Amino acid sequence: MNLFDPKTYSTDWEIMVFDRKERAVSTDKLFGFAGALRHELDLPIQIDMNTVECAMGVNHSFAQIGERITKVTDRLTSMLAEYDLDPVPLGSHPRETMYNAAHVHVGTLRDETAALYLEADLIPYTAVFAALAANSPVCPPGRRGEYKSYRVRNQAHGCTRPSSIRTPETAQPNWGMDAGPKLHGVATFEVRVLDCASSRRFLAELATFVAAYVHYRGGRVTKEPTTGDSYERSMVNRWYAAKYGLQATLLWDNGPKPVVEILDRMLDECADSLAQLGCTRRDLVLINRMIEKRTNQADYILDLANRYAEPFALASAMIKTLRHWDAFDNFLDRAPTLEPAPAPSRESVRNEHLALIGEGTHFYRSREAMNLPPPVADRIIDDLVREGRVKLEQTREGGTLLTKVSA
Repeated sequence: MNLFDPKTYSTDWEIMVFDRKERAVSTDKLFGFAGALRHELDLPIQIDMNTVECAMGVNHSFAQIGERITKVTDRLTSMLAEYDLDPVPLGSHPRETMYNAAHVHVGTLRDETAALYLEADLIPYTAVFAALAANSPVCPPGRRGEYKSYRVRNQAHGCTRPSSIRTPETAQPNWGMDAGPKLHGVATFEVRVLDCASSRRFLAELATFVAAYVHYRGGRVTKEPTTGDSYERSMVNRWYAAKYGLQATLLWDNGPKPVVEILDRMLDECADSLAQLGCTRRDLVLINRMIEKRTNQADYILDLANRYAEPFALASAMIKTLRHWDAFDNFLDRAPTLEPAPAPSRESVRNEHLALIGEGTHFYRSREAMNLPPPVADRIIDDLVREGRVKLEQTREGGTLLTKVSA
């Protein structure tokens, strides 16, 4: 028995709006556009954190969601043009710390208890979804390209958090995790880890693939407990996917595996579920090309950023290219094939923690490195202290403080 009946899906696409001076239009000025779209198209379109959140309603097929995405964005574009405004679909703002997403809602969920087991089953795969959808490499200012997804790295202001392991017997309603049941309104399983798409075609492919894979896993839910080792591995993979996107090599079941190989297998696994949504793997043209080239939307944005170093110039270039909705699709034709990054090592994990430690840094700051469970994070700090790379002191005012030792 599958958890989903009927098999439906949707996406909430958060789209920024820029004025002629490359400034993001604020939330209070977007209500009217969202309301007009909602009334005209009979879709639950709203606003959220300086974006028009284009919710695409209930969809049953790849063709349907693709047509709906085009219809909504064509009307949004023409409506904004009357006020000299442009829609700008980006995972992060080029000048401000602001993150945007393209959540996918998978429905219709029939069993909340079983969905909590599915939530745990999908924890390893959220890193794969994050690598595919990464599209926020230019925030915060001054650190372009260090991560392919600063949105995932920085948890999008608490709106995209690593999933924890919950049991039905002890679970409370939760919101903001990378993936989990969301029963407010329509009963769906929401995948939140996805960065905002910059391409209409890619969004249709991404939403369909994510839905198909969740549908596939929904027929294979297990109640086997997740071990601490596997959860630790998933958190390291989440960090690595945010850092390297489709170039990441993840720590997988039988050893390191390039994320594109994991994606390749996932696409084959959910072939029947894709068919139920009216498509085959061959229809996912952009995703197949991205796997082949290890290239995602973040690499397109970084290509622009390499040519336009000044933030306002970059914002202007983004507006001019993205307003056509297919700039990323065209970029893939000329994009080079990228090489995979080496798998995360014990030393690279420790160095990531060390990078967050300065002088008198509260020990909890190091937990931001990759959201490891307390025993694992504590062991890393203990090792750094024992090796003389970090000094630890207890203070009455500040608690446990860490100071990096200069080389």
